[in-house]
Amino acid sequence: MFQLRNFLYLKELHKDEINHLLDLSQSYLNPDYSSGKRSLLKNHSIANLFFEPSTRTSASFQVAAKRLGAESIIIDEKKSSSTKGETVLDTIKNIEAMGVRAFIIRTGDGSLFEKLIKNVKKDTCLISAGESSVSHPTQGLLDLLTIRQEKGSFEDLKIAIMGDIAHSRVARSLVEGLKILETGRVVLIAPDEFEPDLKKFSNVEFTTKPEVGLCDTDVVVTLRVQKERIASDKNGISLEDYSETYQLTNEKLNLCNQDAIVMHPGPINRGIEISNEVADGEQSVILKQVENGVAVRMAVLTEILK
Repeated sequence: MFQLRNFLYLKELHKDEINHLLDLSQSYLNPDYSSGKRSLLKNHSIANLFFEPSTRTSASFQVAAKRLGAESIIIDEKKSSSTKGETVLDTIKNIEAMGVRAFIIRTGDGSLFEKLIKNVKKDTCLISAGESSVSHPTQGLLDLLTIRQEKGSFEDLKIAIMGDIAHSRVARSLVEGLKILETGRVVLIAPDEFEPDLKKFSNVEFTTKPEVGLCDTDVVVTLRVQKERIASDKNGISLEDYSETYQLTNEKLNLCNQDAIVMHPGPINRGIEISNEVADGEQSVILKQVENGVAVRMAVLTEILK
C-alpha cells in the first residue's frame, strides 16, 4: 500500500496512505501488538544524522528503532568528520559502503534532500527528521494522530495554529496533513512579523488577532517562539510584546470551545508562547504528543524499510 522509498513531505501522501500510517501508529500504542514486532527490523541498521539540536525527535526515533529490533547508529556532528570538512553526501556514501541503507536526517539546509536523492544508492532510504523551515513530516503525523484520538474526525473541526509560523516547519507539515484529511477550518494566528508566505499554506485563514482566531476553536497548536530570530531582528517584535498578545493563557483558552485541546511540538518556552497553567492543564495533550511520536516513527520505519 505504501509506495514511497523516502519519507520527506506529507504533501506527497494520499489520504488513504496517511490514514494507514495513523492506523498502524495506533496499533503500535497497544503493548501486545507492539511486543510482537520486536524483531521486524532485526537485520536493519539505521544511521541518525542530526545537524540541528533535537531531544524528542532524536530520542523517539532511537526508541522506535529499538522496539522494532533495528540497530541505531548515532552520528554526532560535533565529533564527526564534518568538522574536518567532509560533506554530508560523502558521510552518507561512506556509511552506505558499510551496508547501511536507511538514514534519518535533520538539517537546516532547505535544499539538502534534493541533492541527496540524486546521489545516494537506489535502495537507500531517506527519512526527514526536520528540514529547515520546510518540513517535519513525522511531527505532522503525530499531531494528526493526537487530534484524531481526541476528536475522532477532521471534517467539522476548527484548528488554530498560533506562534512563529513564518519559521515553522511544524506548521507547514501539519497544514499539509490537515488539508489532505479535509479538515473543516484551519486558522493561522501570528503578529505581522511572523506572518508566513501564505502561498505555501493552502486553504487556511490568517489573522493577527488571537481573539478572532481562537473563537470557537476545537484544537489550539502553539508554536515555539524562535527567540534567536527575534534577538537578531532590531525592527521585530519584542518577547515582552509578543507574550502580552500571543501567549496562550487560560483567559485566551476560554475563547475556545470548552472541550478544546492544547498542543505544542516542543520545546516549550514557558511564559512566552504558553503559560504554565495551560501547558500543564487538563486540556493539554502535549505529553500525549510525545508518546504518540514513538508509535508514529515505528510506523514510518516499518513502512519505509520493510
